[in-house]
Amino acid sequence: MKKHLFAFCSCLCFLSACGMFEKEKLNIDGERIAVLQESKMLAPDFEENQIKITLPRPYLNNSWKQNGGNSLHRMEHLQAGANLKKLWETNVGVGSSKRDYLLAAPVVAYKVVFSIDADAQVQASRLDNGEKIWQKTLTPLNHDEYEISMKGAGLAEFNKKIYATTGFGSVFALDMKNGREIWRVDGNSPIRIAPTVANGLVFVQTIDNTLKALDAETGKEIWNYKTATEATTLVGGGSPAYDPFQDVVVAAFSTGELKAFKASTGSELWSTTLVSYRRNDSLSTINGIKANPIIDGSVVFALGHTNILTAIDLRTGNRIWDREIGGISQPWVGGKYLFVLDNNFNLMAIEKTSGKIVWNTNIPVNNNENTTGIFAKGPVLAGNRLLISSSNGYVFAVSPYNGKILGYISLSDGINVSPVIARGLVLFMTDEADIIAYK
Repeated sequence: MKKHLFAFCSCLCFLSACGMFEKEKLNIDGERIAVLQESKMLAPDFEENQIKITLPRPYLNNSWKQNGGNSLHRMEHLQAGANLKKLWETNVGVGSSKRDYLLAAPVVAYKVVFSIDADAQVQASRLDNGEKIWQKTLTPLNHDEYEISMKGAGLAEFNKKIYATTGFGSVFALDMKNGREIWRVDGNSPIRIAPTVANGLVFVQTIDNTLKALDAETGKEIWNYKTATEATTLVGGGSPAYDPFQDVVVAAFSTGELKAFKASTGSELWSTTLVSYRRNDSLSTINGIKANPIIDGSVVFALGHTNILTAIDLRTGNRIWDREIGGISQPWVGGKYLFVLDNNFNLMAIEKTSGKIVWNTNIPVNNNENTTGIFAKGPVLAGNRLLISSSNGYVFAVSPYNGKILGYISLSDGINVSPVIARGLVLFMTDEADIIAYK
């Protein structure tokens, strides 16, 4: 997909009021055609202040081990400081270009930040100051520079090993302490999705819609499943959600299919399709699921690109409820609520049990300019605010209780991956491969 980057401002401003970011207010007046078109669908199902949202107390998470935080993609309410200030900034390699994109957010384990850049280079950096510890290049020695684009895919940490996938189709296990290669599995199809790892299993998904389960110690393939391919799809995709205790893995495919498997054997348990017949533009014809599915106890939450948000019974695959809401970023579970960012930058609080919308707020990422080519990621719930980042360099803080925008910052470069939080630090990875930490 075509990449558009905008650098609106290079200075950072912060605010102590409400414990959020502050800058001059965005001019959010004016016509927004896309929002007006969706207004009927996005109208809250309750009167204002009819529902009082309560959330679990924030807790201090020591790690963010993989895409979505953990293998369930369910992290709840994380702890972050009331007055976020920039702590450090460091460059971790090659940023996005016309051919190669930064597809993966960093992961954090044992007070170390691990990142993979657009050239498949993994770097370990100290969490407290961003200082580089080691680097490891995963690019094959003999390859055509233009043969495969989007070289870096994603990372996960398990049992003090770093698992990496690349656009060259390879899967690596690296020693967390020094980057030494422990094992490597080469495939014939590129990988553009971060791995999911837990309980001794590594789940990887290739661009040709093959899901593989590998042994985390040896890299040996345990099982694989292949579904149909899609000619046109989104860049990247959702990492599988894995519940080791229920022995279930749920994977999303570029065809719009969502499938559940018995994780230990690969037996298919159920299948459904997240495709809506309501099409608004040319992008809505792309059926891929880019948002991570979520396993929340006995329920799976999944968001499709083509206007389907659904809750599914994990055991049977039966739909509990559906809403005509489409998006590309993982929803966030917080207590009894699901926070969802849609394709039109509407951020919603939704009851998990009913699918009813409590509030919705339009995030003004465009600053009254054309939104074509702008993407937003999030939300992440931390310190009583929802964080949203955008590809044109904004980071917004929004109240999870009423949807009010509390403040924002503007960075000098865009962000195309979700924020990461660990040990009270908030990390943003920009398109120039800069990691910026706030505390």
